[in-house]
Amino acid sequence: MIKSMTAYSRASAKGRAGQFVVEIHSVNRRMLDVSVYLPKDLLRFDLDVRKWISQVLERGQVTVRVTWVSEEIEGKLSSHYAQLKILKNSWDKLASDLGYDPRQAVDFPFLISQMQTIALPEQDEESLKASLKEAVDIALQELMGMKETEGKNLAQDIQKRLKLIEENLAAVGLKKEEPYAHYRKKIFDRLKEIGHLHGEAEERVAREVAILAEKMDVTEELVRLRSHIDQFRQHLFSVEKAVGRTLDFLTQEMQREINTLGAKSADSETSLYVVRIKSELDKIREQVQNIE
Repeated sequence: MIKSMTAYSRASAKGRAGQFVVEIHSVNRRMLDVSVYLPKDLLRFDLDVRKWISQVLERGQVTVRVTWVSEEIEGKLSSHYAQLKILKNSWDKLASDLGYDPRQAVDFPFLISQMQTIALPEQDEESLKASLKEAVDIALQELMGMKETEGKNLAQDIQKRLKLIEENLAAVGLKKEEPYAHYRKKIFDRLKEIGHLHGEAEERVAREVAILAEKMDVTEELVRLRSHIDQFRQHLFSVEKAVGRTLDFLTQEMQREINTLGAKSADSETSLYVVRIKSELDKIREQVQNIE
């Protein structure tokens, strides 16, 4: 099943180490590019988070943001609340006795500076890492669900456009002999006006007609286009990873064949079919750019 590269997820996990909240945002990009934003106390797990992401995702620009609230820190902060109140009352009285306005002289940053720095309590390394991985795994699972849902929508849209391309190719196939027959008749009608040709002149005209037929024949382009469409469908519903690169290559090949088909178009109706095909293929290429 194809997957979209555009997706978002948010997940949290709570354990002995506290609560982790992980947000993952992915957009399209040719290769996998992961940006990880961790609290400073978790920076040592940067490589681990990147490894967990790369084990699941193949392509895309991925942004991972992690927030962490330690229950021990919350308890420690609560215990400092009473101490801060005592400090404030004491400094307010001292400032007032010295003739200063306590509301201006004693603010929160000042009170914090008077306290000992709140130290991060020791954490069990394995427990911390396990809780972080649990949150990342949940977020990745939700992300993959959204990528698959969006991928299914992309596949449905592409299928409709492939069908429209096939319908226009079928119309071109039905008309492919008409331009040649028209120009061949025009040449021989003109020759009749000139008169009967003999020898070398007659052979030369025959060669020119054969060359014209070869130049106007679009059978080869139609066969290759149908083959590319069949391959495209096979990969669209395959289980292989990073199928987007293959689909992008196939759209480029189809574009090349359609350009050749357009160059050989000898009547306005065929040219119109070619324009319609190009329009649908351009839309498919835009969709393919977002497939992982």
